Amino acid sequence: MVSFAVPLSLRRQAGLYLVAATWMTALAVTLYPFRFELDVAAVSRIDWRVYYPRHNDRDLVLNLLMLMPLGAGWALWRSGRATITRIALEAAAIGVGTALLIESLQIFERVRFPQLADVWRNGVGCIFGAVVVAWLVSRVRAR
Repeated sequence: MVSFAVPLSLRRQAGLYLVAATWMTALAVTLYPFRFELDVAAVSRIDWRVYYPRHNDRDLVLNLLMLMPLGAGWALWRSGRATITRIALEAAAIGVGTALLIESLQIFERVRFPQLADVWRNGVGCIFGAVVVAWLVSRVRAR
């Protein structure tokens, strides 16, 4: 029988690289063209709606997918040291924190508009990525 077990140190290293790459990519994609201006910053620019009844499904899917690799990387980094529930809670904090940072920085971008709905969508995507990978790692380790 072929073993798919990957040493813990290699899983943790791959997870850390995935977390870093996701952060760099998410910040670059969501904040480009990096023209921050203090005079455009206003709380009135924030879209406070949590749900859009007639929202673009493409935007919903992209927001869910954007931080899934962050959750997956976090689960790889924490695998073998935490329960799936703990990993999910940590991924929620990291995903929502990352989304809040991105949306907060978008206040200073003339071409971007921060949205509260993006925060929970990114958070859910991060949790989903973490839970799936943590579950897969636990199944492989159980064999």
